[in-house]
Amino acid sequence: MALTAQELKSSLRGVVGFGVTPFHHDFTLNLEALRQNASSLAESCQVVVPLAGNGEIYSLSPEEHRTVGRAVVEEVRGRKPVVVGVGLTAPLAAELARQAEAYGADGILMLPPYFVRANDDGLFEYYRSIASVTRLGAILFQTPSVNFSPCLLRRLADIPNIIGLKDEHGDLDQFVRQWAAVGNRMELLCGVGEILAPSYFALGVQAFTSGLVNFMPASCRKILEHLVRREFEAAARLVERDMLAIYDLRVKRPGYRTLVIKEAMNLCGLDAGPARPPLAPLPDADREELRSLLARLGLL
Repeated sequence: MALTAQELKSSLRGVVGFGVTPFHHDFTLNLEALRQNASSLAESCQVVVPLAGNGEIYSLSPEEHRTVGRAVVEEVRGRKPVVVGVGLTAPLAAELARQAEAYGADGILMLPPYFVRANDDGLFEYYRSIASVTRLGAILFQTPSVNFSPCLLRRLADIPNIIGLKDEHGDLDQFVRQWAAVGNRMELLCGVGEILAPSYFALGVQAFTSGLVNFMPASCRKILEHLVRREFEAAARLVERDMLAIYDLRVKRPGYRTLVIKEAMNLCGLDAGPARPPLAPLPDADREELRSLLARLGLL
């Protein structure tokens, strides 16, 4: 049985793993590899998130979205909460949210609206309209292009099943103000990954999102252990040693955030397959750089 919204809120701890959507070389869904990825994340993470950016939600049809979400829920089998990404347009996001509830997901991650920039009133209605079609716990997704003012967050916190915020912006000055506004009502997550997790945990955050956990779960687990013990400097040194070079490669060019994760998985013998257009394959030089980084870490 799916978690209630408040149960999901209480479960947002530790590593929140953002899975990939594996494809065959003809770009059709590779459901066997998808199930393997979901099972691995269920062992390595406290929460599993398919169908967000790493899951290439923007390249999937609604039917494929449902197929992927259902397969992940079936594979995880209640071992960990499954939070499904929804978004692009309000009507489509609402339909994807209904489907997620029907096949047994535990929550939804509401991606920002596509293309248009909007004011607080418009954003409030966008998120309210999606959350209102489901009883599932709903998590806001803050990006560099779509930020939430403290006033907007307080309004959204009044919607009973909006229970969290994933902050991918990484502006800690802004985040402190958001924490003051709704930190007692929403679970706020470090959505930037391991690189800023020590800073967020020092402020009181209890979870960080990760794409790297798909291919280097041991390092992610060790970082979490340091963070739980409030050994922030030790966690930061581990990030620098094991992950900083990979982070640098992920921001080298547009699209590399997902490409680097999928190619790292492929190099490590995990079947992620190619990324769908509009993402293009990783160039040979960057693939070899990634191979060298993984070899240095003993992951090959």
